[in-house]
Amino acid sequence: MDDDDMDALVVVTDAFLQQGKELREVRREIFDILVEETWRTAMRCRHYWTVQYLHSPSGTAWMMLYRYGSKLKFLNATSLTRYILLGLHAISLDCRG
Repeated sequence: MDDDDMDALVVVTDAFLQQGKELREVRREIFDILVEETWRTAMRCRHYWTVQYLHSPSGTAWMMLYRYGSKLKFLNATSLTRYILLGLHAISLDCRG
């Protein structure tokens, strides 16, 4: 091989390697777009199912236990006393501002 052939081989090899690098970058961008679209679709479906089946907070089992249950049942279910729970509730209201 003479110098011209060697130079041509180096140029072709460099172009081939550059094309491979660019192809990897494009594939990665396409993969990221597909993952993001799949995530958005999943979140829309999840939100739809979650919102559709939400109950009124005042009618949940936890509220029924809080309002009508005994202190022992509430303590066993939550490991919190009503006094502590009221304090946590007050803190959460303060954080909302």
